[in-house]
Amino acid sequence: MIMKQIIFILFFFLPTLAYSQEPISFTEVVDVAGVDKKELFIRGREWFNENFKSSNDVLQINDKETGELVGKGYFIVNCVYTMMGKRVVPAGVYFQVSIWVKDGKYKYEFTNFNVPGSHDMTTLMINLGYITSSDETDKKFPNVPQKRMNESYLSVKNSTISKCNLLIESLKLKMSNIAKSTDW
Repeated sequence: MIMKQIIFILFFFLPTLAYSQEPISFTEVVDVAGVDKKELFIRGREWFNENFKSSNDVLQINDKETGELVGKGYFIVNCVYTMMGKRVVPAGVYFQVSIWVKDGKYKYEFTNFNVPGSHDMTTLMINLGYITSSDETDKKFPNVPQKRMNESYLSVKNSTISKCNLLIESLKLKMSNIAKSTDW
């Protein structure tokens, strides 16, 4: 009986565990000595306004009391793949960004990076799904070899990581400088 249970577990759950991948995310707690919660909140809100200007980028939570800023972000990266030579097409990446502030420190988190594809001709039409720790995608597209899907996915993943690192640098710079606006 025990052997049957072990075989059952190995047969049904091991393949799932082998192919499970963690979504990529970026998070850090940053100290900003001598800066109060109110000032950090203003700086964080200014950073959102400076970096997310399109209608796809919406600040969903803007709570001064709890010190929480949460929004959905969107940016475009290049997807590079080979098909009768090197091809480059834009790919839209959606994600969530959260900032929590306290006196003297803040925490940021960038999560849920998703490339859902598009029905218009301005961005990548292939759905690459959520960006994970894997260098391969489990997504399929008719008449597109899996090798090219993986190449496209890895290109978008690497570009997304680079773009997110730039956003993090700009956030850290903004949070370390005096805010321009005030509550009046």
